[in-house]
Amino acid sequence: MTASSKPKEAEAEPREAIFISHAAPEDNAFTIWLGAKLSALGYEVWADVLRLKGGDDWQRKLEHALRHRTCKMLLVANPNAVQKQGVRNEIQIASDVARKLQDNAFIIPLRMEPFEAPFLIAHAQYIDFTRGWARGLSELLETLQETYHVPQNTRDGEAIWRDIQLLHAKTLTRQPERLISNWLSIDGLPDKIRYYEFRGQISERRAQAAMKDAPWPVKPFRRGFLSFARIHDLQDHFGGNLPLASKGERRVAGFLETGWDKIGIERIDARNQFSDLARQALEALFTERGLRSYAMSGTQLAWWAPIDVAPTNKISFRWDDISGLRQIQGRSEKRGMNWHFGVSAAARSAPLRHVRVVSRLIFTQDGKRPFDDPAKMHRLRRSFAKTWRNARWRDMLLAFLHWLADGKDALAVPVSSEEDLVLGLPPITWQVPVSLPVADEDPERDEDDPSDDEEPEDFDTPNEHDRGEDGHDED
Repeated sequence: MTASSKPKEAEAEPREAIFISHAAPEDNAFTIWLGAKLSALGYEVWADVLRLKGGDDWQRKLEHALRHRTCKMLLVANPNAVQKQGVRNEIQIASDVARKLQDNAFIIPLRMEPFEAPFLIAHAQYIDFTRGWARGLSELLETLQETYHVPQNTRDGEAIWRDIQLLHAKTLTRQPERLISNWLSIDGLPDKIRYYEFRGQISERRAQAAMKDAPWPVKPFRRGFLSFARIHDLQDHFGGNLPLASKGERRVAGFLETGWDKIGIERIDARNQFSDLARQALEALFTERGLRSYAMSGTQLAWWAPIDVAPTNKISFRWDDISGLRQIQGRSEKRGMNWHFGVSAAARSAPLRHVRVVSRLIFTQDGKRPFDDPAKMHRLRRSFAKTWRNARWRDMLLAFLHWLADGKDALAVPVSSEEDLVLGLPPITWQVPVSLPVADEDPERDEDDPSDDEEPEDFDTPNEHDRGEDGHDED
């Protein structure tokens, strides 16, 4: 064997794997979650918590996978992880591989918390998971699929799932199970997105203030803004001091697929612009229904119903075979306070068009004003619902959405005087071929959960009074 043939033999294996580098055991839970998601989508995933069994030479196997099988390394990055020697060793090996492959994006940091990047990855563009694992996963999948074209190989998926089962000592049963997600499908888009510019010399400060208070969603862009609304929906608001000129329009479906080359908007930017416009429309709908916002950590808002806006007893919900009964706000006499179910919502274009709805809890003294102590609010979130099971959270979300949509099978979110963003209800469901049995045990008694024999609120035949359109208290 000649020296020149050795590199070819070393590279005989196809580079189709994703390697997850993390600081065990602190990041095991996230690594297991991420590895399972990627494996279920058909990716080959390498990580010590997923792959290695007793007796394996783990150092040798991991290094071989990183050097010869990996096409991208995902670095679970937080202040603690990047200081671990094992992680730094993997970063060094990955940097050597990156130089060999001439791939400056071989290492993809996953930002779990703000961290000081080691020198070898200081240039790397990270995927942000600080705003939620699901949101980070959506961005990661889009990057793997559409930017780097990482191959999906379904041959290895079953083995990964088997390893996860063994790790947790639980057995899946061959019984189909229906899973209800927190994703609302986007079933209807507005037809076109439009670009407007301000004509002539204008006050930038005045223009920014006017865009902030616009009657329909607008997104600042260059010398103007993007909007779904036609000019007649907007010109009266901006007035004679801020005259508008229509500079073009683009079908929304094409905008999301390829961007808008004519005005220099690439696809990823187009999707971000769309998400922001959809957020504004959702927040306008929430406000119109009397919901109030509460600033969570970061930039997300939680939208919740004060005591005089939504029912305080149980709401019945039904969409075909999905039905139930659940309370979405109430009073804890034991703690002397009110609790309110709320949501944060974000529109996404990948892997399919949807609005992701995250469940929240807000606490008030009087049913109207949240506690102004963030530390107290955080402590309450951790302690108040500690006995609540997944089924309760699921049913609270379904009851909230049923109430918000007046019992309909779609939620119309106005984006102009003529068009809506239409969200399908109930949330997207999946039928999976296996299920994980849950221990058959009664949950701990929750004194803040009323009994099932209370009269439910029924929103199948709403009227204007139900909507609470009059008499809302303002913040």
